[in-house]
This record gives sequence, structure tokens and C-alpha cells, in this order.
Amino acid sequence: MKNNMITALDIGSSFVRVLIAKTAKDNSLEVLGSSEVPSSGIEKGIVKDIEAVSECVKKALQEAEKASGLKAVNIFTNITGEHIRSNVGDGRISIPSESPNEPGEISQDHVDQVINDAKNGIKILKGYERATILHGIPQSFVIDGQDDIHNPVKMNGFHLITKVYTIFGDITPLRNLAKCIELAGYDIDPDNFVLNHIAVSEAVLTEDEKRLGTVLIDIGGGTCDISLFRKGVLEKVMVVPMAGSAITEDLAIGLKTTISSAEYIKKEYGNAYAASVDPNVEIEVDGISGRESHSRTQYLVSHVIQHRVEEMLSLCYDKLKNCYTPELVTAGIVLTGGTARLQQIDRVVESAFNMHTKIARPNVSRLTGLVGSLDDPAWATAVGLLYHVAALDRELKTSSFSLGKIKNNKIFDSIKKIIKDFTTA
Repeated sequence: MKNNMITALDIGSSFVRVLIAKTAKDNSLEVLGSSEVPSSGIEKGIVKDIEAVSECVKKALQEAEKASGLKAVNIFTNITGEHIRSNVGDGRISIPSESPNEPGEISQDHVDQVINDAKNGIKILKGYERATILHGIPQSFVIDGQDDIHNPVKMNGFHLITKVYTIFGDITPLRNLAKCIELAGYDIDPDNFVLNHIAVSEAVLTEDEKRLGTVLIDIGGGTCDISLFRKGVLEKVMVVPMAGSAITEDLAIGLKTTISSAEYIKKEYGNAYAASVDPNVEIEVDGISGRESHSRTQYLVSHVIQHRVEEMLSLCYDKLKNCYTPELVTAGIVLTGGTARLQQIDRVVESAFNMHTKIARPNVSRLTGLVGSLDDPAWATAVGLLYHVAALDRELKTSSFSLGKIKNNKIFDSIKKIIKDFTTA
């Protein structure tokens, strides 16, 4: 990344979280400001009330700006939802050389070219007309029949082939999310949307976990975002449109209380494994709209929670069952996201999948500054966005540069297109 200021904007169904950071020469990131505000108007990754979302985004960005004393620029945000689709395609190019019978040297430009060839081959297929490419992830490379090449740069060959896992998002949800940010008074580049799965993996997975095989499940407020890693490569992404907010709604109905009261009870007394709860412990439950409060047992609360968690995990399993072999997922399951803080949820997941389960917090070892609150599964997406953007080799705008002020400038549009074509991977 050429400019050292980054704004990570995590727009979730429960909270909007912001981190403003700058990169240092040693590849560390200094967090200068952060904020967390309750979210409204977005459900399961889809904007339902554009004005409500823009107000939440505005408040979160302004609070982070106040904490850092800096303007929020280079905004990158996460994207998820059932509209996310993926496909695998092949790319193939010939490597030019000085002699017809001599192999040419493969450069990074050639790698970018073969990846783009694979991505574009998928994009022209029927059904992707209203989708945009979010990421193209090479699974492996082949040079003249020699397969399983990890990094072909500076190697020699006549032909370079790759298999690319291409991830798409529908244009409408992306445009609506961008409009929320614009209505809040900020700019976002169309290329600055990052799949939630990728951001989270940057924050919580180790290289060993990616190489040995891991199922990463980010359980947020609106969705469970599932990622399958093997041999160091992201092989599959899936979205289940059910998560923490469904648990809260079930509690509100079952306990006859408000959503806010149900959320508080879930966080303070909830347990995903009801059998471990003392059945004699009672909880005072607020009534709705001035109605009298009443008592319910903690066991009842946990029973409702466990039932919904098991239903959610059943949907996750249905998505996963045809995509992997359990024996090849050596590192097991990694849980993260706000709902992963629910007591003993790892025990229920481990029982459901019959695999070792770990609850992961973001790795904050590369961060300095205001990092005290970030050692929490709920901050995995925001921290991962910082790491993902810091690794980009692309020009980002400076704090004095405003895309909005010159967005109609045709010269700038042409330059921007050249940069995009050169840096797309």
C-alpha cells in the first residue's frame, strides 16, 4: 500500500465498527482511533433502510475521527450476504521469449494476466451479468505440465496456466452500501469492498491453520460466514443468513420481553449448552412497554439459545457437507465474530461437527496504539480489513485528496482505469 492511512469500516447487522490506522515502515499498524455504534437498517448483509444505515455509518466514522484527530480516508468496508457467489475458472497464457525454442521468464505482469484471463472467463458466463468481481484467488499454477506451483514469478516456461477461485457480489447490494457511505458524507472507491470472509481470515487464522485445513465460521449478528481453507488456499466461501440476531429475537418472543432486554440477557446469562446451567437460578425479565417484570430460569434462557444455535449449525453443516472431507480439515473449526462470545458455544459446535473447535480473537501483534478493546472476536472483521489493505500494492489517496470533488473529471477517470487495470489481481 502506497499511502499510509487506512480506515476500516465494518458495517454489521448489530454494530458498525471503525478503525483509523496508519502503516509504519516495519509493516506494523498504529491504531489512531476507533468507534463502535449500534447498527440499524441492515439485515443479513443487505441494506433495508438506507437513511438509517447512513446515519449509523456517519456516527461511527465521526467518533473515530474525533478519537484520532484525523479525517477518515481510504475507507474499506466488508461485504457479505446471500448474494455472494463464487466459481472456479481456468486461465492460460503463453510466455513470450527471445527465441521460439527457449522458455520465457514469468513476471508478475504475466501472473496478473493469467489470473485476469480466468476471472474474465467466468464473468462472461450466463447469470453473472449483474455481478461484479470482488476477488480472484489463484488455487495453484501449472508451468508446461508441472503442476502445484505456488509462486511462478521468475520461473521459466512456455505456457502458464492457473485455476482461479472467483468471488462475485451482486451490483445492487454493493451500490446501496456505497450509497450509505456517500450519504454519510464520505467517499469509497468501487474497488474498496472486501469480502467479509477474507477480512476475518486475515485477522484470526495462522498459516498452519490455512495449510493444514480449517473451517472458519464468523458468527455475527445477521449471517454466519463460512470459509474453507486447505493447503494454504481459500477453497470455498458460503453464507448462512442466520446468526446472533435470530437468537435474540427468539429470546424476546420466548421471554415476552423487548429486543434490547433479550440482547442483554443473552450476553449476561446466556449459555449455548443448557445442561451445564443450574436449573434453579432465576433471572428477572423486563416486561414489554411498561408491563410487569417476571422471573424465568437461566436454564430456560439457555435452552432457547441452544435450540437456535443447533438450528444455525445445521444450516452451516448443510452448506459444508459436500465441500470438504473432515479428515482433511486437520486444524478443525475456528469460530469468531460477536456471537462466538456466547458461553460454551464452542462445545456445541464441537459436538455438532465432531471436530476440534477453537474460539479465535484477532491477532493484534502487528498493531500498536489504541488496541486495548480489539482483543475480542467481535473486532475480527475490522482488524482483518486493516491487515488486508496494508498488504495491497496499490496507490491510495492522501488525506487531502477528495474523489468526490473531481469524480466527473474525465482525465482522472482515465488515469484511475489504467491504475485499476494494472493492479487488478
